[in-house]
Amino acid sequence: MQRLRISGTSLLGSFAVPHLKKKAMNSWSAVQDTYHSTKDTFERHRVVFAIGTSIASVATAWAGYSIRYLHQEKVDKRLAAIEDSMKSNYHLEHTELKKIYDSGNSRNAACIATAGVTLIIGYGLGWRGGRWYANRKFRREQMKLLGQIKPKRTPLQFLRRLRRQKAPETAPKTSPTLQKDAPYKNDSLQTRQQQLLGKLVQIACQAHVQRLLEQGTNHLKMANALTSIILVILFCRSAAGLRTRLFSNKDWVLDADEGICKLMVETQGYACEEHKVTTQDGYILSVQRIPVGRSGEASAERAPVLLQHGLLMDGITWLLLPPDQSLAFMLADSGFDVWIANTRGTKYSRGHTSLDPGDSAFWDWSWDELVSYDLPASFQYVHDQTGQKLHYVGHSLGTLIALAAFSQNQLLSMSRSAVLLSPIAYVGQMTSPLARNAADNFIAESLYWLGLDEFDPRGDAVVNLLKAICKKPGVDCTDLLTSFTGQNCCLNSSIVDVFLEHEPQSTATKNTIHLSQMIREGTLTMYDYEDEDENMEHYGQPTPPVYNMTTIPNDLPLFLSYGGQDALSDVNDVQLLLESLKDHDGDKLVVQYREDYAHADYVMASNAKRAVYDPLIAFFKLQ
Repeated sequence: MQRLRISGTSLLGSFAVPHLKKKAMNSWSAVQDTYHSTKDTFERHRVVFAIGTSIASVATAWAGYSIRYLHQEKVDKRLAAIEDSMKSNYHLEHTELKKIYDSGNSRNAACIATAGVTLIIGYGLGWRGGRWYANRKFRREQMKLLGQIKPKRTPLQFLRRLRRQKAPETAPKTSPTLQKDAPYKNDSLQTRQQQLLGKLVQIACQAHVQRLLEQGTNHLKMANALTSIILVILFCRSAAGLRTRLFSNKDWVLDADEGICKLMVETQGYACEEHKVTTQDGYILSVQRIPVGRSGEASAERAPVLLQHGLLMDGITWLLLPPDQSLAFMLADSGFDVWIANTRGTKYSRGHTSLDPGDSAFWDWSWDELVSYDLPASFQYVHDQTGQKLHYVGHSLGTLIALAAFSQNQLLSMSRSAVLLSPIAYVGQMTSPLARNAADNFIAESLYWLGLDEFDPRGDAVVNLLKAICKKPGVDCTDLLTSFTGQNCCLNSSIVDVFLEHEPQSTATKNTIHLSQMIREGTLTMYDYEDEDENMEHYGQPTPPVYNMTTIPNDLPLFLSYGGQDALSDVNDVQLLLESLKDHDGDKLVVQYREDYAHADYVMASNAKRAVYDPLIAFFKLQ
């Protein structure tokens, strides 16, 4: 009984002060074991482990030991009762008392309960908290990549270099002759994949649009829905890893009978010439010339005019309207020598002296390169062909590259005057919902990280879907561009059909990233590589250089026209540009404001002839 008393006394005193440290260490070890076992469980399920899981594990482990403590008290009381009842029996075996004392049923249940509660609560908190933590971490990494949190080296730079290292394996360089004749590898498989993806996307989008049609006929809502669908389709096609090309390798340079002259100009009774212009960095640009008007009478001195389209468009921009309303035809009939430019990457300017459109390097450019190479090459070619200074007409992005070139003292010796329609310089106050949301949500950067170098919004699924929708009763597709360009006032419904036959066109994803940077930051700078070392390598300074609009010569004749409904060339942004030109010679700057015009009206409005083009032509004749 003495042995029993000693044992019982020890048990009764097990929670005395000398034993607390040991108990605490055991508790902490149990908490740690619970923590690590729970974390391993989460990791096996690929769930991000959150702080909430640790808290839950500690709490449940402590609850388990509290239950065990209550159990221990019950055991001590039972031993005390046994000791009293066995005072007359000193021959009771210690092992038998040990069995009574060490009954593990309740303790095992407590441990199982502790483990179960830990797993259930911890797993639940880990899943929910882990999702939050993963989203927060992804957003932080995204901000780092985009320069809002400046790292020393950005993953974007790493991905770009990695892709360059892989370029020789994935896109071997061949001569232009070989590129023209070489078919795609696994062409049939790729075609089947693209067809399947196109069908799936079209089915999904048709179902979505059908739901929108059932909700009502509000044209503004319809326009927002349709343009959003275009972005969704583009992103899905990109995420699938399929680069849908307009042409195969053998068709990357089009024959003359496939060009704009045969397709859009000669069918209207005008003479037309196809020209090729090679830039300093090797891009082969298509340029169309309308040397005389429809009458065919050539005057002795026909001043050359170069027409430059905007983003996601090509030279057909100036030929969408009937001949008596299209600017290109009007200029030719008014005695001008008309030249139509097509920037690199568009349907008729996909040639290069050494690269193929399937190469990543072919799309390694932004509008900086249009300023440095495309525009100077086109200017120089027209100047050499005609021996005269040029008039210039730019729309949207075509105004931005001209202003940037003029600010760097380029092209001035070959320029007679310039017309800027929907001028783009500063875009920080842009109100276009589609463009603004795309920039704020880093859509262009996401496409680039997915490996899409070519930004191609013209997919068969998109075009066919939009054409089908536009044929539905009660659907006015002239509002299709509203969420992108603003509420256009004067588009005929038939113009949308013509537009979808030829537009939109491809551009470089890097170009859209550059424009997104300008929208988010409200700056007018060269492309930001988001890395000080790389900016230093390209520009000799840690930040990209600024295009200073105040350096544009004050004696350069400018005609500037902007609209009150334009969501891309916002009135407030245009005012910033005009503020930069406040010292311009009064007789050299003409500013026109159209309250009802939006972005597309300047190239597709039925009344553009009277509202804009007639004053524009009169301006040219005064220079």
